[in-house]
Amino acid sequence: MDLYVIGAGGLAREMAWLAQSLGMSVVGFVDVTAGSVDGYPAITDDELLHRSDAYSAVVGLGTPGPRAGVVNRYAQQEHVDFPTLVHESATVQGPCEIGRGTCLQAGVRLTGDIVIGDFVLLNLNVTVGHDAAIDPGVVANPGATISGGVRIGRSALIGTGAVILENLTVGEEATVGAGAVVTRDVPAGVTVVGVPARPLP
Repeated sequence: MDLYVIGAGGLAREMAWLAQSLGMSVVGFVDVTAGSVDGYPAITDDELLHRSDAYSAVVGLGTPGPRAGVVNRYAQQEHVDFPTLVHESATVQGPCEIGRGTCLQAGVRLTGDIVIGDFVLLNLNVTVGHDAAIDPGVVANPGATISGGVRIGRSALIGTGAVILENLTVGEEATVGAGAVVTRDVPAGVTVVGVPARPLP
């Protein structure tokens, strides 16, 4: 089945490389301007949405808002399959639930009893501890550490190298800045930065 990568930036290329390493056949990228990416043809969003035959797609966008927009446009179409991509170097130690269209990049580490929703992106070397719950559309950037018992709300963004301590909650559409250490709950829609993490004024 044809596989399209939705997006045309660096993350989209990484998604294509991951899909290829898993034996999938990438046929092109989806970009608002069309053109080409890494020698592959790029088609517009409208062109792909008007296809009526079956195809697969992966979301190559690294910001929760645009990712959610893609999901809203595509995910209800019955002829579109969103595979779950798990890099061969990612490890899962115990029972975990991993949703549709989710991507675990190289070096991701999961322990057990973790629930990961649909269309989540865990980027390079993200670690997730036992009994964590990650809601749909969350993006965790490289090197983030999500400790045991943490709950992360829908479409939250966890920055590169951020650390979230045990049994805390990060609300929907919240942002945890790069390198922040979260020691208390983060309300929905709030951006926190620093060590310890505090809301931006």
